Amino acid sequence: MYDLIYIYEFEGDLSREIAKIIDADYIGFWKESKYSFLFFKQPKGSLLEQLPLPVRSELVIRHEDWESGTPLGVLTVGHITLHPPWNPSPKGEGLRICIDPGMAFGSGYHPSTKGCLVLLQKLFTWSAPGTVLDLGTGTGILSIACLKMGSKTAYAVDNNNLSIETARGNRTLNSVTERMHIIMGNALDLVHLPAELLVANMHYAAIDEITELDAFYTKEYYLISGLLATESHRIAERLKERLTLIDTCAENFWFSYLFKNKS
Repeated sequence: MYDLIYIYEFEGDLSREIAKIIDADYIGFWKESKYSFLFFKQPKGSLLEQLPLPVRSELVIRHEDWESGTPLGVLTVGHITLHPPWNPSPKGEGLRICIDPGMAFGSGYHPSTKGCLVLLQKLFTWSAPGTVLDLGTGTGILSIACLKMGSKTAYAVDNNNLSIETARGNRTLNSVTERMHIIMGNALDLVHLPAELLVANMHYAAIDEITELDAFYTKEYYLISGLLATESHRIAERLKERLTLIDTCAENFWFSYLFKNKS
């Protein structure tokens, strides 16, 4: 567990240099446009002098502030209990999922992730989709949940290298490495992959784009989330033209939807 996060910003791509500075305090690397960000548990000013680019800025924040002010602990959503690796889950019935969110999205505390977990549990009571396509996987939490509830295979997609790194760690923590295939890429380019369930817990702009594609409408079930009130209604109305709405989950103006293909 780490209380403070030390974030270092660089102008340029450091993806080929990371191996030089990985140590016990290293959390992850994030590339955003022309900038690179390194995350550590302890200050690393002297270590980073080995890199070819100078540090542009340094920020120190509490980990719980990165998680929207929520300290990570044991969280129960329906029959699923989530816990970080440093806080073992209490024994009992139901599924146990170990998630180390690092700096990626998907600890389980955000209303959009919780909404997905609620709707997934409802779906799996009557149908267990064999293959899942998880677009914008983040920490991999939803792919892992599907696999633990009965899916055979999950394709977890994200275009953020830090999310990919985090999802790889979490699939190992949950012993689903052989069944969870992690792909770095754009949802627009991979939405055509065959699956019975498509999961998209992403921001509005990304969902707006993929729902315009015919390839999107080739699955049996759809779980759509990450949308605020006005945005969610706009997307829901579009989807209702080609899909059947099964259920909705809403919390603090965040909406999650479960759809089924009409065909």
